[in-house]
Amino acid sequence: MDLSPARKEDNLLGTNFEAGDMQTIGLIAAMPQESRALLRGLKEWKRTALDRVGAIRFQLLDRNCLLVTSGMGLARAVDGARSLLSATSPHLVVSFGIAGAVDADLRIGDVVVARNTCLLEKGLPGPLWPLASLSKAAWNAAAQALQPYGAHLVIGTAITTRGSQIVLQPSQEMTHPVLEMETTGIARVAAEMGIPCLSIRSISDGPQSPIPFDLEAVLDEKYNFRMARILRLVLHSPQIAFQFGKMMHNSRIAAAHAARALLAVLSQPSPIIS
Repeated sequence: MDLSPARKEDNLLGTNFEAGDMQTIGLIAAMPQESRALLRGLKEWKRTALDRVGAIRFQLLDRNCLLVTSGMGLARAVDGARSLLSATSPHLVVSFGIAGAVDADLRIGDVVVARNTCLLEKGLPGPLWPLASLSKAAWNAAAQALQPYGAHLVIGTAITTRGSQIVLQPSQEMTHPVLEMETTGIARVAAEMGIPCLSIRSISDGPQSPIPFDLEAVLDEKYNFRMARILRLVLHSPQIAFQFGKMMHNSRIAAAHAARALLAVLSQPSPIIS
C-alpha cells in the first residue's frame, strides 16, 4: 500500500484532527505490512503527511488516531516518533508490529505486551525502560480477540536490537523477552514529552521457527533488506527459499494478530492503567 499523501489538502494536520476534547493516540509501525494489517480492521481512514513520513489518520471509539509507518530500525523509529509528536500531542503512543521470540515458550502469533524495553548492545541488554501497562478491560478484550486463533496474550520485555538475533545474557528480570528494532527509541522520544508508551508485538519467529539467515548480514546501514544478498543465499541453498516463504507466512500471521490485539485495546474506554 502506498502510504503517501492522497491529496494536497491533507499535507498538514488541520484543526479537525485535534477538535474538541477528543483524545489522540499515536501509533507507530515499522513496516507497511504491519500498518496494512491494522487498516484492514478499520472502516474508514485517510492519508496525510507528517514532515518526511507518510501517515494515516482515523477515528476509533471517541479518539483520534494517527498512524505512522516509520521504516525499520532505531533511527527511523526515532525520526517517526519525533514527526508524530511535532504534529500532535497524543495521550498515548503505541509501538506495534511483529517481533522474534528469544525463548521457545512463545508460539507464532502469540502477542506480547511489553512491561519494559531495553537496547541490545553487543549481545547484552542495557538498562530496562518502563512502559505503559494495559488496563484490565483492555487486557481481557485483547485476549478474547486472540482466542479464536489459538494465540495467547502475555506480558514480556521488548529488546530493541540493531539487527542481532543473539542475546548473550538475558536479565532475570525479563519475562518473555522478544527482539524487535524500534520500541526503545520510540519510548524515549515519548518520555521526553511526558507521554506514556505502550508496546504490542506478535511473534513472527523464534527458536521453534528461526529466521533462515543472519539478519545483520542482509541489512544495509539504513536497515533495508539487501535483496541481492538474500537471492544469493537462496541460490546457494535452495532450502532457504522454503524457510523464507515460511518466515513471510508467519510474519503475516503475526502482523494480523498484533493488529487484532491493538484494535481490541483501543476499543476500550481506558486502554492503559493511568
